[in-house]
Amino acid sequence: MKLFLPAICLMFLTVFSSQAQTTPAPSTNPFPSISTLTNWASLNSQSQFDIAIRAVGFKFEVKEPGAESTAYTYIRKVTVNEVNYTDRIVYRITNNNSASIISLVTASTDLVSLYTPQLASFKNNNCKTEMSKDKNTTCSCYESANFAIDLCDERVKLTMGDGNKYFVSVAKK
Repeated sequence: MKLFLPAICLMFLTVFSSQAQTTPAPSTNPFPSISTLTNWASLNSQSQFDIAIRAVGFKFEVKEPGAESTAYTYIRKVTVNEVNYTDRIVYRITNNNSASIISLVTASTDLVSLYTPQLASFKNNNCKTEMSKDKNTTCSCYESANFAIDLCDERVKLTMGDGNKYFVSVAKK
Protein backbone atom coordinates (compact mmCIF):
# COMPACT_ATOMS: atom_id res chain seq x y z
CA MET A 1 0.00 0.00 0.00
CA LYS A 2 2.90 2.35 0.70
CA LEU A 3 4.07 2.01 -2.91
CA PHE A 4 0.59 2.18 -4.42
CA LEU A 5 -0.08 5.90 -3.77
CA PRO A 6 3.30 7.14 -5.09
CA ALA A 7 2.92 4.90 -8.16
CA ILE A 8 -0.52 6.37 -8.92
CA CYS A 9 0.82 9.94 -8.46
CA LEU A 10 3.75 9.19 -10.77
CA MET A 11 1.38 7.76 -13.38
CA PHE A 12 -0.83 10.89 -13.31
CA LEU A 13 2.22 13.13 -13.49
CA THR A 14 3.51 11.23 -16.52
CA VAL A 15 0.16 11.35 -18.33
CA PHE A 16 -0.41 15.06 -17.74
CA SER A 17 3.16 16.11 -18.56
CA SER A 18 3.14 14.19 -21.85
CA GLN A 19 -0.15 15.89 -22.83
CA ALA A 20 1.33 19.29 -22.06
CA GLN A 21 4.31 18.59 -24.33
CA THR A 22 2.18 17.46 -27.30
CA THR A 23 -0.25 20.37 -27.19
CA PRO A 24 0.48 22.45 -30.30
CA ALA A 25 1.39 26.10 -29.93
CA PRO A 26 -1.36 28.47 -31.00
CA SER A 27 -1.07 29.61 -34.60
CA THR A 28 -2.69 32.95 -33.92
CA ASN A 29 -0.72 36.03 -33.07
CA PRO A 30 -2.81 38.38 -30.94
CA PHE A 31 -1.95 42.05 -31.08
CA PRO A 32 -3.20 44.81 -28.79
CA SER A 33 -6.32 46.61 -29.97
CA ILE A 34 -6.28 50.24 -31.13
CA SER A 35 -7.89 51.12 -27.81
CA THR A 36 -5.04 49.43 -25.94
CA LEU A 37 -2.41 51.12 -28.12
CA THR A 38 -3.94 54.56 -27.49
CA ASN A 39 -4.08 53.81 -23.76
CA TRP A 40 -0.40 52.85 -23.81
CA ALA A 41 0.48 56.00 -25.77
CA SER A 42 -1.28 58.00 -23.04
CA LEU A 43 0.83 56.52 -20.25
CA ASN A 44 3.86 58.81 -20.67
CA SER A 45 5.74 56.32 -18.53
CA GLN A 46 8.17 53.74 -19.86
CA SER A 47 7.95 51.69 -16.66
CA GLN A 48 4.16 51.36 -16.97
CA PHE A 49 4.48 50.58 -20.68
CA ASP A 50 7.13 47.95 -19.86
CA ILE A 51 4.70 46.09 -17.58
CA ALA A 52 1.88 46.25 -20.14
CA ILE A 53 3.95 45.12 -23.13
CA ARG A 54 5.52 42.18 -21.33
CA ALA A 55 2.00 40.87 -20.68
CA VAL A 56 1.60 40.24 -24.44
CA GLY A 57 4.94 38.47 -24.80
CA PHE A 58 7.38 41.25 -25.74
CA LYS A 59 10.80 41.50 -24.11
CA PHE A 60 12.97 44.59 -23.71
CA GLU A 61 15.74 44.81 -26.30
CA VAL A 62 17.37 48.24 -26.34
CA LYS A 63 17.08 51.84 -25.08
CA GLU A 64 18.10 54.60 -27.50
CA PRO A 65 18.38 58.07 -25.92
CA GLY A 66 18.05 61.04 -28.25
CA ALA A 67 18.16 64.82 -28.04
CA GLU A 68 14.38 65.26 -27.79
CA SER A 69 13.07 61.76 -27.09
CA THR A 70 14.07 58.32 -25.86
CA ALA A 71 13.08 55.12 -27.69
CA TYR A 72 12.58 51.76 -25.97
CA THR A 73 12.50 48.77 -28.34
CA TYR A 74 10.84 45.47 -27.44
CA ILE A 75 10.74 42.27 -29.50
CA ARG A 76 9.00 38.92 -29.45
CA LYS A 77 9.63 35.81 -31.47
CA VAL A 78 6.50 34.09 -32.74
CA THR A 79 5.70 31.12 -34.93
CA VAL A 80 2.61 31.36 -37.10
CA ASN A 81 1.71 28.43 -39.36
CA GLU A 82 5.19 26.96 -38.78
CA VAL A 83 6.95 30.17 -39.95
CA ASN A 84 9.16 32.12 -37.50
CA TYR A 85 8.76 35.90 -37.20
CA THR A 86 10.11 38.69 -35.03
CA ASP A 87 7.61 41.33 -33.98
CA ARG A 88 9.01 44.68 -32.87
CA ILE A 89 7.37 47.47 -30.90
CA VAL A 90 9.01 50.80 -30.14
CA TYR A 91 7.83 53.14 -27.41
CA ARG A 92 9.21 56.63 -27.98
CA ILE A 93 8.59 59.27 -25.32
CA THR A 94 9.64 62.92 -25.43
CA ASN A 95 12.14 63.89 -22.77
CA ASN A 96 9.62 66.31 -21.22
CA ASN A 97 6.84 63.62 -21.23
CA SER A 98 4.61 65.78 -23.44
CA ALA A 99 3.96 63.13 -26.11
CA SER A 100 4.61 59.51 -26.90
CA ILE A 101 4.54 57.30 -29.98
CA ILE A 102 4.10 53.56 -30.20
CA SER A 103 5.26 51.87 -33.41
CA LEU A 104 4.51 48.22 -34.07
CA VAL A 105 6.15 46.35 -36.98
CA THR A 106 5.45 42.75 -37.99
CA ALA A 107 5.29 40.40 -40.94
CA SER A 108 3.39 37.75 -38.99
CA THR A 109 -0.11 39.24 -39.10
CA ASP A 110 -1.98 41.48 -41.53
CA LEU A 111 -2.32 44.57 -39.33
CA VAL A 112 -4.27 46.45 -42.02
CA SER A 113 -7.12 43.92 -41.89
CA LEU A 114 -6.86 43.73 -38.10
CA TYR A 115 -6.87 47.47 -37.35
CA THR A 116 -8.88 49.09 -40.16
CA PRO A 117 -12.29 48.08 -38.72
CA GLN A 118 -11.19 49.40 -35.31
CA LEU A 119 -10.46 52.82 -36.85
CA ALA A 120 -14.01 53.44 -38.14
CA SER A 121 -14.57 56.26 -35.62
CA PHE A 122 -11.33 58.03 -36.62
CA LYS A 123 -11.10 60.63 -39.39
CA ASN A 124 -9.24 59.36 -42.49
CA ASN A 125 -6.54 61.85 -43.59
CA ASN A 126 -4.08 62.26 -46.44
CA CYS A 127 -0.82 60.61 -45.46
CA LYS A 128 2.23 62.83 -45.39
CA THR A 129 4.61 60.43 -43.66
CA GLU A 130 7.95 59.33 -45.11
CA MET A 131 6.72 55.74 -45.42
CA SER A 132 3.70 56.78 -47.50
CA LYS A 133 6.03 58.32 -50.13
CA ASP A 134 7.64 54.93 -50.85
CA LYS A 135 6.16 53.32 -53.99
CA ASN A 136 6.26 49.88 -52.32
CA THR A 137 4.25 51.05 -49.31
CA THR A 138 0.54 51.67 -48.97
CA CYS A 139 -0.48 53.79 -45.97
CA SER A 140 -3.73 54.98 -44.47
CA CYS A 141 -3.61 57.77 -41.91
CA TYR A 142 -6.23 58.43 -39.26
CA GLU A 143 -6.79 61.12 -36.68
CA SER A 144 -8.89 61.76 -33.60
CA ALA A 145 -8.86 64.65 -31.15
CA ASN A 146 -5.98 63.11 -29.19
CA PHE A 147 -4.17 60.69 -31.53
CA ALA A 148 -2.70 60.34 -35.01
CA ILE A 149 -2.51 56.77 -36.35
CA ASP A 150 -0.62 55.59 -39.43
CA LEU A 151 -1.32 52.11 -40.77
CA CYS A 152 0.99 50.85 -43.53
CA ASP A 153 1.56 47.75 -45.63
CA GLU A 154 5.02 47.55 -47.15
CA ARG A 155 5.94 45.14 -49.92
CA VAL A 156 9.34 43.69 -49.03
CA LYS A 157 11.71 41.92 -51.43
CA LEU A 158 13.02 38.86 -49.61
CA THR A 159 15.79 36.46 -50.56
CA MET A 160 13.25 33.63 -50.91
CA GLY A 161 10.39 35.58 -52.52
CA ASP A 162 8.25 38.56 -51.75
CA GLY A 163 6.54 39.33 -48.48
CA ASN A 164 4.71 42.04 -46.62
CA LYS A 165 5.72 43.98 -43.54
CA TYR A 166 2.99 45.77 -41.60
CA PHE A 167 3.42 48.90 -39.54
CA VAL A 168 1.14 50.81 -37.18
CA SER A 169 2.10 53.99 -35.40
CA VAL A 170 0.00 55.57 -32.65
CA ALA A 171 1.09 59.07 -31.69
CA LYS A 172 -0.33 61.07 -28.83
CA LYS A 173 -0.88 64.69 -29.89
